[in-house]
Amino acid sequence: MSDPSEKLQAAIVARLKADAALITSIDKRVYDEVPTSSRFPYLSTSGGQVLGDDDDCIDASEVTYQVHVWTQPPFAGVTMKRIAGQVRAAMRAPLALAGFDVLVQEFVQSQWLDDPDGQTRHAVVEFRFVIVHTS
Repeated sequence: MSDPSEKLQAAIVARLKADAALITSIDKRVYDEVPTSSRFPYLSTSGGQVLGDDDDCIDASEVTYQVHVWTQPPFAGVTMKRIAGQVRAAMRAPLALAGFDVLVQEFVQSQWLDDPDGQTRHAVVEFRFVIVHTS
């Protein structure tokens, strides 16, 4: 049995980079490791967990996954909330993962944060997946 999180992350990043509304807002700036030269706003992918959800006849995982929205002035709070909504909308269509069946794909929450620097706004957009291992 393999961990679905690597393929899930690749599918999420591809989906976010291909979404027309997000391209307008962030110009495909979706990072696993954020470059020091990155311009705001952008998305980063980190956080989440994989829990075993096996039973007698299937190998499955419950995965939570977080997409982080980063903005700065002007209009940092409004922009952060708009982009968080765009992330949620982009993730409505089911994802396909080779070697896995995605049984559940759902939005869990968005959390809005003010960073200590007094300028940066940060949203954490969380999703939940139940994934069955097929290979």
